[in-house]
Amino acid sequence: MTKADSKGDTSAPELISTYIEELTDWRGKTLARIRKVFHEADPRIMEEWKWMVSPVWSHNGLISVANAQRTRSN
Repeated sequence: MTKADSKGDTSAPELISTYIEELTDWRGKTLARIRKVFHEADPRIMEEWKWMVSPVWSHNGLISVANAQRTRSN
């Protein structure tokens, strides 16, 4: 299941995929693995995009919020 962002033009899974792709170091790899584990554990988990642009997973309540600090280029 999915829930769109507040503007309604991009789905939460699309936003989360983009977020993971932009994290080109260990954080992106780790977040992708965690996401996979969540969906393997329960295919009914809902992906949402909330709270200051954070991926959120829930099913009958909150499971996890992921927010990796994006680094700035020098």
